[in-house]
Amino acid sequence: MKNRLKLFIPGPVDPFDDTLDALSRPMRSPFFGDAYWRDIYWETLDLLKQVFQTKNDIILMTGPGSGVIEAGLASLFTRGEKVALVLNGFFAQRLKVIMQTYGYQVIQIESELGTAIDVDSVRQALGEHPDIAGLAVVASETSTGVKNPTQALAELARQYNVPIFVDAVSAMGGFSLPVDAWGLDIVCTSSNKALEMSPGLGMISISKRAWELIDARKDDGNRGWYYNLSNWKPMVGNRERSFLTTPAVSLVMGLHATLKHIIETETLAGHWARIAWAQRVARAGLRNLGFEMLVRDADASPTVTTFIIRDDMESSQELQSYLVEKHDFLFSTAFGPLSERVLRFAHMGKASTKDYLLPCLMGIEEFVRVVKGVAVPVGASLVGLTETIGD
Repeated sequence: MKNRLKLFIPGPVDPFDDTLDALSRPMRSPFFGDAYWRDIYWETLDLLKQVFQTKNDIILMTGPGSGVIEAGLASLFTRGEKVALVLNGFFAQRLKVIMQTYGYQVIQIESELGTAIDVDSVRQALGEHPDIAGLAVVASETSTGVKNPTQALAELARQYNVPIFVDAVSAMGGFSLPVDAWGLDIVCTSSNKALEMSPGLGMISISKRAWELIDARKDDGNRGWYYNLSNWKPMVGNRERSFLTTPAVSLVMGLHATLKHIIETETLAGHWARIAWAQRVARAGLRNLGFEMLVRDADASPTVTTFIIRDDMESSQELQSYLVEKHDFLFSTAFGPLSERVLRFAHMGKASTKDYLLPCLMGIEEFVRVVKGVAVPVGASLVGLTETIGD
């Protein structure tokens, strides 16, 4: 059993040391006058607003990204309503299951796995269903590495006067997703992806229009309790009672540390640039070794690259197992029909640094040369990357 793996999976990621230090601090009380922790909590919300690029309300929940996704979907719509869904991957399929659980009629707008949605197909669907209650999309479809055209979809939603719901679990923090500038109504993310913290916290941004729709449906009994945003609304801006239940105190302190680093040390633009740099290096290095990308460059998410195995490989698990056993690098396979054909190479947390990334490419190169017997010279994975790698 490996005691220490270097994670190249699309969540959880390996956090940086200052975040790990914050997670290990002594426990604080979120109640009973602990002003120190309260200040950390409120500063964390302010820092989140900078990452989301919004003045909207943000609610911080204990739970996974799927929890805040369910909260947003359960609160924004009501049983029997039609909701248009961009469906081009496993996590969009999860949105569909959640919406069907709450009794919504899901209007599916599909594209092939590994391709971004065609905006015209969404326009056509909205035109054919004038009673659509909203549009939902996964901004970065982690199962394939596709980045969907969220800005263009938000413009369509405005044209048809419907709210847009965005699953930004592997997008927020990984690249610019300006909530206010694009008019995104509900945006959900989690702590363990591009925010580079451990799992356990979900964040949801709620626009003024979204609150109006939620308020209009607050008496609908189909929303549960914890994941009912109407129950959270009295906590927004309330410094005496800021959360519905006891929050995950240590996780909030860890998130505070990582957000301080992103905003104040690295800068938000610098954070995006590091992740984009890692994506470019990974894609170029893999191509140097004869691997093909599942997603074309124009549609590729900066946070995760999905690459197709070489013709001389039996399955994706062959390379995955080699990297774990020989180098302690952990990659992720995919879901469904892609599970044997591709591996997913994430560029978040420490996986987006030279100390992780370059040895990893050399490990993949070693597999091609030693295991597959291909005459790849040492350093082939890094050929032509001098300008890309930089300092």
